Amino acid sequence: MIPKVYILDDDLTYAKLLAANLGKVGRFRNEVFDNYQALFDRRAEEPPDVVITDLVMPGLSGIEVTRRLRQSDPHLPIFVLTAHADLETAIEALKAGADEYLTKPVNMEELTTLLSRALEEKPLREEAASIQKVRQEEFSLRAILGDHKLIEEVRAFVGRVAEIPRPTVLLLGESGTGKNLVARTIHYSSAHSAGRFVEINCSALPSQLLEAELFGYQKGAFTDARESKRGLIEVADAGTLFLDEIGDLSKELQAKLLNFLESRRFRRLGGTEEIEVSQRIITATNRDLESLVKKGEFRTDLYYRISVATHSLPPLRDVKSDLPLLAEHFRDLFNGEFRKQVERISPAALATLEAWDWPGNVRELRNVIERAMIFADASELTPHDLPELGSLEVAEGLEADDGDSFRVPSGLTLAEAEKVYIQSTLDACENSVQRAAETLGISRKNLWEKRKKYGLLENQ
Repeated sequence: MIPKVYILDDDLTYAKLLAANLGKVGRFRNEVFDNYQALFDRRAEEPPDVVITDLVMPGLSGIEVTRRLRQSDPHLPIFVLTAHADLETAIEALKAGADEYLTKPVNMEELTTLLSRALEEKPLREEAASIQKVRQEEFSLRAILGDHKLIEEVRAFVGRVAEIPRPTVLLLGESGTGKNLVARTIHYSSAHSAGRFVEINCSALPSQLLEAELFGYQKGAFTDARESKRGLIEVADAGTLFLDEIGDLSKELQAKLLNFLESRRFRRLGGTEEIEVSQRIITATNRDLESLVKKGEFRTDLYYRISVATHSLPPLRDVKSDLPLLAEHFRDLFNGEFRKQVERISPAALATLEAWDWPGNVRELRNVIERAMIFADASELTPHDLPELGSLEVAEGLEADDGDSFRVPSGLTLAEAEKVYIQSTLDACENSVQRAAETLGISRKNLWEKRKKYGLLENQ
């Protein structure tokens, strides 16, 4: 299909001449307009593939035309032409959304090359924008699941820091608490979302390799440097750089990272030219940085530099009231991935899950549900689908039918079954909250919250 090029210039003679020359040197369908309204009206009937507009015109300037076109079509290639070029108007045109800024008389060979390149890149830009939109939905605040107060605080923190362009963020928490998810949510909820999210684990590589990965290197910088390579800091320009497990960074790299954070400038290994970037920096660790600072294993100045905005993510054992929601979320996720139809998790299986301490936190829960879903054949997950959790006494007590154990009445909702089971456990423990909490495998605070939720405090 031959691409359509709309040419807007109040000098209609020049516009027709440009169209004729384009027709000679390239395969384009060209239409000319001497006023912006005619172009907009025609565009409503048949959208163009490219727009070329003059800069100085009566009514709307080429910059304002560019701005309006860009608002309605983020991917439309737009070229601005002018007979009087200067740096200030060029910058203004590019900020308005122009792809190219050219001076009259136009070099037709150059214009044709630029048009062909823009048309080739347009599908790629549309695909990238589509992927970005999916990512923004995938990593919206809704992706941080849970109704617990501590989870609400995490979402509030993400919403607050995402609004600010460049504060350095430090995420603390045990392994598996979702630091990577929170980092991505900050990125895709911020103005940096159009840029790349680049992640590196600081504990995964030896110090020298990590330095090369971060800062890049010039050809010949070391024995195997056969060509120059951009570092991840450079790749993440205009986006977000996520430094996971920053507590494992060597002292030498800590100093170099601090210098970069202070200036946002760096040199590639073996290079002499300073490169300046603008990006958001997010760091994370499961280690106690304050303790490392006191031991002299982590630089004090770097700690203060990365902890401008800090938040600790709660372990799963502190937000166990959200465990049923998370478990059902993973069940639904793997139903789709494995093309299964597991409709629910049984109350007994949920009791087994809640009795576990979850040292691996949400990551461990996800893995447990994934393994259970792989081998599940029935429409319901039961304790027998969770053998890796070890002791099943709590769940088996739920399903037993002897005089010393408890059986879940049929026809109850999940919440109703949980309420009945909690009350039964309290009765068996002679209303000892401490013993009941230990039996249920939850904290006293968590048990109090559940009793309040189900109206069981009124029985005391």
